[in-house]
Amino acid sequence: MPQALGRVAIVTGGTSGIGKAIAARLLAQGWQVVVAGRDGSRGAAAERELGPGARYVQADCADEGDVGRLVADARAMGPLAGVVASAGTGLKAALIDTSPGDLERLWHVNVAAPLALVRAARADLAAARGAALLVSSDAALLGEAGIGAYSVTKAALNMVGRMLALDLAAEGIRVNLLCPGDIVPGMREMLAPGETRRPADDYRSWPLPPLGRWGEGRDVAGVAAFLLSPDAAFMTGSVVLVDGGAGAGAPGRPPTTPG
Repeated sequence: MPQALGRVAIVTGGTSGIGKAIAARLLAQGWQVVVAGRDGSRGAAAERELGPGARYVQADCADEGDVGRLVADARAMGPLAGVVASAGTGLKAALIDTSPGDLERLWHVNVAAPLALVRAARADLAAARGAALLVSSDAALLGEAGIGAYSVTKAALNMVGRMLALDLAAEGIRVNLLCPGDIVPGMREMLAPGETRRPADDYRSWPLPPLGRWGEGRDVAGVAAFLLSPDAAFMTGSVVLVDGGAGAGAPGRPPTTPG
């Protein structure tokens, strides 16, 4: 068990993608970080890559029992001052064509699990006057017909975060929402019905946002670290869009190789 060395953050979905980038940024800023995910081999690899201060805990963040154990493990490392709910799942399908079972699965992972994480960490965050960050999506704000259920559940997550911000403000806990746009290489679990694997380069068909490139994990990680820091002490209930200007209304540019 690592010795207590200062403030601790939990990052669910921290073994890959945006979550892993956030974990790396927090480590660089002096946090200890517990990364959580279901895949033990990927988690062990992430722990090695992230280096000192990082610890992987195998957990299904949609399981409240696992979430409680995750919080307890983080607490043993030091004061739990931040939680980042970055684990999520998607489905390439119109909402009308989404089965009840798939809709329930997306709801449980994208909405109920982040709520369970904040609830489990509430006492620790209050003691540390810490912060929670829920990773949502630009689809929560604009809606995308091709990923209808994902858009709906992320929109619900935005309201969950705003209500938690109101519920927990008196306890000194800040809760904010981060809405990334098109971040390469994209969500590993954003699959069409029947698909088992997403092409690694399917992002090349995405239109470029006005800034002229697709986003990277580091673009989101810097904003995430700010929202967890004392520099954001007067921000709670905020919905922060990180999308290269795509949501501003300008047409996207033709896709090219990122520079």
